This record gives sequence, structure tokens and C-alpha cells, in this order.
Amino acid sequence: MASDLETKSSQADVKDATVINDTETAMTHDVQTEGETAYATPPKGYRIFGNIVIPAYRSPIVQCVIIACVHLLVVGMFNVLSGLGGGGQVNPTTSNNANTILYSLFCFFALTAGSVVNFLGPKITLAMGGVGYSLLSASYWSYNHNSNDGFVYFGGAMCGIAAAFLWTAEGALIMSLPMEKDKGKYISIFYGISFFGTVIGAIIPTVENWGVTTAGSANDATYIALFILMLCGSVVACCISNPSRVIRNDGSRVFIPRNTTFMQELKNIVVVVKKEPWIILFFPYSFAGLWYIPYQSNDFNAYFFDLRTRAFGSLWFDFGQFVMAVLMGMLLDWKAVGNRRRRAFIGWTVLFVLLNAVFIGGVFPARRSHRGVTPPGGLLDVDQKSRAAGYITLFVFYGCVDGAWQAFAWWIAGCLSNDPLVLSIYAAFYKVFGAMGAAIVFNLDVREISYQAMFGSYWGLLAGSMLFILVLIYKRVEDSTALITEAAVPVEKIVPVDE
Repeated sequence: MASDLETKSSQADVKDATVINDTETAMTHDVQTEGETAYATPPKGYRIFGNIVIPAYRSPIVQCVIIACVHLLVVGMFNVLSGLGGGGQVNPTTSNNANTILYSLFCFFALTAGSVVNFLGPKITLAMGGVGYSLLSASYWSYNHNSNDGFVYFGGAMCGIAAAFLWTAEGALIMSLPMEKDKGKYISIFYGISFFGTVIGAIIPTVENWGVTTAGSANDATYIALFILMLCGSVVACCISNPSRVIRNDGSRVFIPRNTTFMQELKNIVVVVKKEPWIILFFPYSFAGLWYIPYQSNDFNAYFFDLRTRAFGSLWFDFGQFVMAVLMGMLLDWKAVGNRRRRAFIGWTVLFVLLNAVFIGGVFPARRSHRGVTPPGGLLDVDQKSRAAGYITLFVFYGCVDGAWQAFAWWIAGCLSNDPLVLSIYAAFYKVFGAMGAAIVFNLDVREISYQAMFGSYWGLLAGSMLFILVLIYKRVEDSTALITEAAVPVEKIVPVDE
């Protein structure tokens, strides 16, 4: 197991490294080699007015913002679509089947997506992701006219493959760009921009479908707008700089994995688990990470509300995600409350209390929901304030739990290593097990498992997995993390900044 080395600064994190030798296999990626300059002068920003300075294009903060904008336009608009319940359709069966395909392929490809990301580079990989996601929106647009299940399933398949590559690239970059002390801040920026964009995007279906006070299906304009925005995400991805040219504020370079083969990727996964066996405690937390989607979207939102209230509630759900992702990231980097290890325990406590409080409130509507039976009193409409307010508020707090959950996951993973290749594998673990859980739970929804069982499995998985992550924090989260350099074979040098 790679040992954590205490460091006095982020520079020491790069200079001091533990070399891991393995007789069976070795992890191949870019590392700093002897004689190579480890530091460079950080790029200067642009002074626009008085003391207001815009960070340089190749600064980590600007690259984080660009990546967040890609996520906003691609994954954010996918979340808008999912938040409508059933992909915006009256009957969620086709959507559930498509999502089962989507997350099954996501799970399969995410585990080895690093080899594709390393070969193509993050720019091309993220651009391809936008195209894959947009096909799903296009398929629902088509479904409004011809009820073609096959095209929706194809769109789900393409979206699943694209998601595997996109999330792997994003995860590795977001955890590798910042200095160790800034990881929480960067996660806040990433999810803050992403979720805020989702809030803005949710205005589209709300406005377009405001006159629909029945269960209904989303109109063409909703799908067309989301389709265009997803493609715009591919364009924005082309603005990302080569990570090897990005210089942190302390002058250290951003290290990136390069040209890992498919077989080497599989070997790297084995090495990571052998050297850090405690990472298996992260798997249950990851598995539960996407379990919420069918219950919240189909079994709660689509069950209790008419179409316009589904869209309206999704807007505020996304706002809850935005607020809690930002607050959780800020809390986890708030040095006034203690060192990093203490902040990890505080963050865990906040999340554990929040999710259990919200789910206690969720028991009451869950007991009143039954498949094939109209909600007592009929579908809720946003104008029925006395009836709908409590349900909408609960839905917003479900979003708060999800935002805090995602931010906490990335921060914990970032605490376990500073090595980009290791981090990319941790990111893959999080999405692979999350996708595995999502594929299973969407299939359960297709099989029409009772709403009470869906709710119980959702609550039980989240609360139970929190106990595993608590042990991981106790065993492995320290006040500082040394850069692990697993390299027992010759590797390529990092591309110089001035090339």
C-alpha cells in the first residue's frame, strides 16, 4: 500500500514520492523524470480594470471553469431531461429500458475508458461525449412523432458509451488540476457551475410546458433545445487546453497519464486495488450514488405531479443540488473548522444527518404512492399551493442530498491520492459502480417493484454505504497526501509548456 508522506507544501508533494515496484505488473503513465524541470513560472492573468485580474487561459482555475461549462451543457441538460420523469414521456417504460441499456454500457466502458481518454486526449474525448448525449435527446424528439422504441434504445446506448468517456476524462482532470489544499474549492466551482447551469436549463421545459396541466409528454421545442445545447457542449470542449501546459499557482505542473493501452489499463486497476485495498470501502458509496434517479424522477416526480409541475419541481431540485454541492465543497476546504481529517468527519456527519432527515420526511408520501393508482386527490399542480408545497419542498431536499453526495465523493477520492493515473481509476470506480447500481434500479422500475420497496432500497443503500465510507475516512484520510509515482518501466516525459 502506498504510504502517505507528510509534506510542508504542495511542492513537496511533487518532489517527495513513493515508488511502488510490483513484480507482476507496473503502472505506466507520465511522471517527472530526473533532470526534468518540475516547475515553471505560472502564466500571468489579464488586468481589465483596477485590481480586477482575469486568470490566464492556461491556469487551472480557467480550465476548471471550461470543463464545468462542458458538464453544464452536456450532463446538465441530460439531468434536465431525466428530471422530467420518464424522459418527459407519459409512460416511463421506454425511458426505463433505455436507461437500463445506458447505464449497463456506461458500467462496461467506464472501467477501461482511461485508455481511450489517454489516447485521444481530454479535448476530443469530451467533444465526443456531447455528441453521444445529444442522440438521446434527439431520440425522444423522434419518439414524440413515431413512438420508435428502437431509436430511443440506440440513443441510450450511445449516451452510455459517451458518458463513460466523458466522466472519466472530467473526473481525472478535476481531481488533478488543483493543488492539494484547493481540491474542495475546485469541486465547488465545478459542481456549482454545472448545477447552476442545470437550473437555468430547467427553465426551458418549465416555460415550454407551462400550459400542460395533465400528465402529458414534453413538446418538441423542449427536446430540440436540449439537443442543441448538448452539441454546444462539444464545441466548448474544443477550448480545453492540453493539461500538460497548465501551470498551478505554485509553479508545479499538472501531471497527466498518457497512452495507456487497454490491457495496461486493466493491469493498472489490479495494481491500484492491491496497493490501496481500502478503496473497496468506496465501492458501496459509489454503487448508491445513482440509485436515486428512477425513484426521484419516475416514482415521485412523475407520479405525484402534472407535467408543468414536474418541470417546475425539477428546476428547484437542480437548485438544491447547486446549493449543497457548493456548500459541501466550501465546508470540506474550510480550514477554520480543523485539519483535513477533521473536515472529512464533519462533512460525513453533515451528509449523514441531512440524508436521514430528508428520508424521514419522504416516508409519508412513499406510503401514499402505489403503482397503477392515481395519487389521492389526483395529480398535484403548482397552483395548488396547500397540497403541492410540501411535496415540492421534499423534492428540493432530495436534490440537496444528491448535490452534497456527489461533492463529498469527489473530495474523498481526491484525498486518497495526488497521482493523476490513480485518480482517473478512482473516478472510473465511482462511475462504474454508480452506473451498475443505476442499471439495476432502472430494471427494478421496469419490473414495477412497489414504490415502497424502491424507496426503502434507496434509503437503505445510502445510509448503509455511509458506514463504509466512514471506515475509509478513519483508515485512509490524512492531513496531507503524497504524490504516488507507480512506475517500474520507462515512461514518456511530460510535454514541455512552451511547445
